[in-house]
Amino acid sequence: MGNVRMNLVLLSVGCILTNGCHSVPGKKDASKEENPADKKNTAAAPEDSSGADVGFLLSMKYGEAKALSPQSLELPPYYKVAADEITVVSTKSDGTPRKVRAKGHVFLQIDYREELIGLGQEALIGGGEVILRGRPLLRRGRSVVEGLADRTVFYIDGVRLQVIGLHRITSESGVTPAWRGSWKDGPNPLLPALSPGDIPKEMRASPLLPPPSKDDLPKGKTR
Repeated sequence: MGNVRMNLVLLSVGCILTNGCHSVPGKKDASKEENPADKKNTAAAPEDSSGADVGFLLSMKYGEAKALSPQSLELPPYYKVAADEITVVSTKSDGTPRKVRAKGHVFLQIDYREELIGLGQEALIGGGEVILRGRPLLRRGRSVVEGLADRTVFYIDGVRLQVIGLHRITSESGVTPAWRGSWKDGPNPLLPALSPGDIPKEMRASPLLPPPSKDDLPKGKTR
């Protein structure tokens, strides 16, 4: 991909990035009826400077996030995460982390050929996939996918992104100011703990998604 911008195509069911950002068919349209657990932080005004600087956060590197965060961890070869709290969920035979749970001001760097930067309040990382929740943001190049509700979930499998819940595609400068308040306030206590069950089984093996080409795959990874 290099540094070429992703082409954006809007569909009635959601969005598709050239490498696969999909809404799940049949899911309730969050724009029509938002769950009470998603309604906090929606009143932040554009001039509100009490939250985080979104542009700065999206342009950060792992080293900067690590210096600013209470905890940080690397899951070679691709994942680097910094957050308020990181818990190792499972380990490999050599004792290194296989899967981790991050919570509070989550910063995620995925080192593929074109770097991905993810932000949110909760994340499950490992086993070749990432589940990110809490009005998540994902930047690739100059494009940003923005979750607009606390229940919005991003599922990142390799180079492909699928989204459950209300979201939009925008530029870094176009991210809604309300997101800053969400980052400041922390995880929504009304929501149950993030779990693999938040991603439907059919999403992990969707026939709608063609396999990525060899050029799309991270270095050293094959399918």
